[in-house]
Amino acid sequence: MTNYKDILLDIGYSNIIDNGREFRMKPIYRDSSSNTVLSVRKDTGTFIDFSKDLRGSFADLVKMSLDLGSTEEAQKWLSGTHGLSRDIKKPKPKIEGVKILPKESLSKIIHDDTYWLGRGVSEETLKPFEGGIFKAGKMADRYVFPIFNHKKELVGVSGRYIYPLEQDSKIPKWKHIGQKKNWKYPLQINNKIIRKENKAILVESIGDMLALWEAGIHYPVVTFGLDVSVEIINYFLRIDIDKIYVSFNNDDENNMAGNLAAEKAERKLIKYFDSNQVDIQLPPKKDFGEMNKDEIRTWHANLK
Repeated sequence: MTNYKDILLDIGYSNIIDNGREFRMKPIYRDSSSNTVLSVRKDTGTFIDFSKDLRGSFADLVKMSLDLGSTEEAQKWLSGTHGLSRDIKKPKPKIEGVKILPKESLSKIIHDDTYWLGRGVSEETLKPFEGGIFKAGKMADRYVFPIFNHKKELVGVSGRYIYPLEQDSKIPKWKHIGQKKNWKYPLQINNKIIRKENKAILVESIGDMLALWEAGIHYPVVTFGLDVSVEIINYFLRIDIDKIYVSFNNDDENNMAGNLAAEKAERKLIKYFDSNQVDIQLPPKKDFGEMNKDEIRTWHANLK
């Protein structure tokens, strides 16, 4: 296997981070504040510059890094200097389509906000998220939030059961349809806000997001569970984000699930970002839904 790290060092890269199947580093062909925004695969040498959405073969990266005139010239340099074959093939991309759901299904939504109004979330907060109740089907008796991608295609729905649940009930509180790993929610609403603020708060559920929104904090991102997806990480890399707050549920009085998951998420994120860009800031109560607006605003004012 070609030792791409040695070649990268020869080109002028430094502080190369070993990240499993890839190397991470700061690009030398442009200015960047991130030490991990450039990824180079160990097996193929293919690269991705997440911030600029640039990608290509190792020869393409050599061309940019050495400011050569063409990829052909980069291939000649690799062949002559490192004995690397000029036939550098790009790997066949793994094709995995994102499932698009029919928007017609949203016509079944009944716009009744009673459930969330009872939890202290206003109609003004709810309106941009275009949610409502389903009375039948897989999302029956749930307040459902549609999830759109950047093309405004419907890629999923997430629904909160609106009736009280018995302690041993098998009905899940939240139910999702679609590929959660591809969701970046609610970027359909707050993408520009996150880019302007250059920071984000990671929360477990839409309920947490709504509580923050109600308090005037408009840059949360929902993970829909206790892990941070590759899609969310890649988005943060693309926008070269300054700060990520991990604010999962505070379960210190129960099973510590949210606390431990927050630590795991922090470890995952600092593989891609500098440690000072990631900060665990759990809510002082179990979750933001249990806090009033003043409590949330006080928490927010104390963020580092």
